[in-house]
Amino acid sequence: MRYLISIVLFCVSTLTVAETPAIGVETKAWLDLQTSNDAAIGAPEPLAGEVASRVYQRYLDSFEYPIPETFDRERFVEDGGGSN
Repeated sequence: MRYLISIVLFCVSTLTVAETPAIGVETKAWLDLQTSNDAAIGAPEPLAGEVASRVYQRYLDSFEYPIPETFDRERFVEDGGGSN
């Protein structure tokens, strides 16, 4: 029985050691891809004129309301807080 356990442990340790270099190779490949910038998608396309105008106007409108000192969390619970 001890002989069988020794063989199983040897096989498991051999498999673990055999897989370790492959993991290192894959990790190095991912790191190389990230540093090389070969998978970059390029510059994002700008928004269409009307969409950009609306987004900017919404941004400007957000400054019309003061930021409250605190937020009343209970208010959300009283309103139901979700779709029915």
